[in-house]
Amino acid sequence: MKSHSATAYSSFGDGIRAAIPNLIGYITISTTFGVVASSAGFSIWQIFLYSAVLYAGSAQFIVVSMLLTGASTSSIVLMVFLVNFRMFLQSLSATQLFPKQSFISGIAMGTLMTDESFGVMTFAQAAGKNPSASWMHGLNVASWMAWWISGLLSSLLGTILTNPKEWGLDFALTAMFAGLWVLTAGAMWEQDKQSRFLLIGTVLLTIGLLWILLCLTSAAVATLASSIAASAIITFLTKKKEGNP
Repeated sequence: MKSHSATAYSSFGDGIRAAIPNLIGYITISTTFGVVASSAGFSIWQIFLYSAVLYAGSAQFIVVSMLLTGASTSSIVLMVFLVNFRMFLQSLSATQLFPKQSFISGIAMGTLMTDESFGVMTFAQAAGKNPSASWMHGLNVASWMAWWISGLLSSLLGTILTNPKEWGLDFALTAMFAGLWVLTAGAMWEQDKQSRFLLIGTVLLTIGLLWILLCLTSAAVATLASSIAASAIITFLTKKKEGNP
């Protein structure tokens, strides 16, 4: 008889259940987007396409704001590419964890990958659960459906909730990212000493790079660049050490 720890991360349905804690965050953020976009004059079908096809979280807010300011198509595409470039790395990393899946399965997994689903997967890996590809698909599909459905329904509230900040909805994205980071960091801290050193090193390196970059560029660019650079450096050093025991 299989244990719960083994079966809880094996099927598509297990992945759906694993997505439930994050669905509250998805619904809140997508609702904010629906309200903001609707109050800005975007139609219900445009909001649906942004949520179901673009499916880019913060980039959706960027697209809407840049369109309202009359930005060119090329500048919007470039901005979305830069903001979401991390998704290439996350999708590549995730698909490498499931080498036996088919090419189509890998494409589907990478297409629906988000920061939140990647965080849940990383937390499961750090806890030694070894999730399956079917579990990952369940997690991704549930998250995707919750995102576009809530965005679509909330677009009808755009004329009522004209100011999302009054309801605290503007903090939803930050809160969910913070929660995922705390869960992942806690799981790493409970592992061996090497995992603890990696966690401390990543945090310190990120803070150091952020302090330097804030003197050279904007806060948004500095935060994005320092996070990516610190993670890349720590990953490179870890892989190099593993290759040279």
